[in-house]
Amino acid sequence: MPGLISAGIFSFTLSWNEFIYALAFIQSSENKTVPVAILTELVTGDVYQWGALMAGSLLGSLPVAIFYSFFVDYYVSSLTGAVKE
Repeated sequence: MPGLISAGIFSFTLSWNEFIYALAFIQSSENKTVPVAILTELVTGDVYQWGALMAGSLLGSLPVAIFYSFFVDYYVSSLTGAVKE
């Protein structure tokens, strides 16, 4: 079971970070993923809206952090080979 949860965590992280595909293929602003929308909507030319960028980055990373916090025990046990003490 810990191995399956660990594989699920890795696949969730990889699918969350598909930045290049979403940037290249999604044009409408309603369908953009969170990282792509943060970049394309808040950076125009060489004008950076730093407050909104940092707030969007924090809100974009919260789901991943919460997801990891629920499964950290299983994740650590899968990395250690599920050795019980």
